Order: sequence, then C-alpha cells, then structure tokens
Amino acid sequence: MPSSSKSPYDKITSIDVQLAAIFYPILIEHAKRKMRLTYGDLVSRGKELNPTNEVAQNAIPVSTGRRLDVVRMFTNERNLPDITSLVIGKSSGECGDGFTRSFDPEEVREAVFSFDWSGISSEFDGFVASAKKSLIRRKRIDKLAATALMSEYFYAHRASLPDWIKEHRETVIELIEEGFSPETAYSQVLEGGHFC
Repeated sequence: MPSSSKSPYDKITSIDVQLAAIFYPILIEHAKRKMRLTYGDLVSRGKELNPTNEVAQNAIPVSTGRRLDVVRMFTNERNLPDITSLVIGKSSGECGDGFTRSFDPEEVREAVFSFDWSGISSEFDGFVASAKKSLIRRKRIDKLAATALMSEYFYAHRASLPDWIKEHRETVIELIEEGFSPETAYSQVLEGGHFC
C-alpha cells in the first residue's frame, strides 16, 4: 500500500499530538529516574495525571506507538537521544521489533539516561504548538461510520493483511475518524505497528 505523504506531519493526527504532549513529561520523569515503563504503564500514568482530559482517558496501549512517533519526530529533529526507548512491551520486556532491528535499545537508553533533559521541556512545548499548526485539516467521520469503513476494508483485503493487524483495530478506526481513508489508515498502522 503506497503512502503519498510528503511530510511526517501529514501522517499525524490531533490525537497523536495531544497524547504525545501528555506522555512526554512522563518520559522525562522516567529518564531522570533512569527507569523504563510499559505501554500500559505510560497510558495509565497519563490517565492518572489527566483525569478530566477525554483524550487521555480514551488512550489505549495498542495505539501508543503512534503517539511515541510524534515524540520521536521531536528528538530526531533535534538530534536528541530517543526517549521513546524507555517504553517497552509488557510481555517482551523490550522495545518492539522495528526498534530493535535498527537500534540497540540498551545503548539508546544509556544515552537517554545520561542526557540533561531539564532545558528541553519548553522546546517540546513549542514543537507541539508547531505540530498542531502543521496538521492537515481533514473531515472527521463519526465512529460508527469509521468502524464500518474499517471492517469493509479489512474483509476486502484480509488475505494480504498480517494477523497482528487485528490488535490495532481501534487505531485504524481512530485514523479513519480523523479523516484518513481506510487504505491510508491501514497503511500507517502497517508501517509503524511494531516500531517500539
């Protein structure tokens, strides 16, 4: 499935940016304490710190990788250590296959732990504000219609889709709700589904 995006900002959603902003301070806290955390722990902590934020309360661990991609965009643009390496899978105890194929997570985490993150928070706030302005405005679709489109696409293409895609059902629906076509939504999940 080809991707026609020209900028990494073309693929992110408002929810991605909002949750990245919620998760970033949690990652900083863990970096300072030299600790890893699971996707579930990250989501739970985000909910705990933001009890009235609907986006935080609706977050699920399965789609957290997309949100971490936004944090990774920030660190990559500034040549900072990849703080998303602190987030690990509960069952594997390590970053996902996509990350471990390209990087040594222990080496990356050591760079994260030895870096002084104290002056970077205000930079991240500016990045979030800029990312929000860069988002492509798409026509939102209600959840019921998005679910129907997700299901229709899945059944038409299930022979070519990996089994693990079923674990990312909610992420695909959310992307379609945000105005992405079903093909683009599935393509984005396939491209980033097992990164970290």
